[in-house]
Amino acid sequence: MSTFYVLPSRPLLGERFAGYLGTLFPGLEWAGPAWVELAEVLGAAVARHPDVYVVHAEDLPDGEDVGRALADGYGAEPGDEVIEIIPQGRAGQVTARRRRLGEAA
Repeated sequence: MSTFYVLPSRPLLGERFAGYLGTLFPGLEWAGPAWVELAEVLGAAVARHPDVYVVHAEDLPDGEDVGRALADGYGAEPGDEVIEIIPQGRAGQVTARRRRLGEAA
């Protein structure tokens, strides 16, 4: 079984990650142009785990069911786990929606 993490867009994820890095490295700043790169680095680190895939929201078709889009575009199969990370109002606040493909949502 594989696990698919559906993350926010690269710019949004990178912005949130840059904010966190600012707490670890006071005085350093990661401006907007670095946000996409930060998101890519984070996604690559996560994808090093076996059978784990990172998909960003902007890579999925608008309006299509996430499970269907993952099956059609990324080879997800029934039984694979999908974890959607949904950012909330404040930085650092997220909701994680978990399900297995082929099960009722």
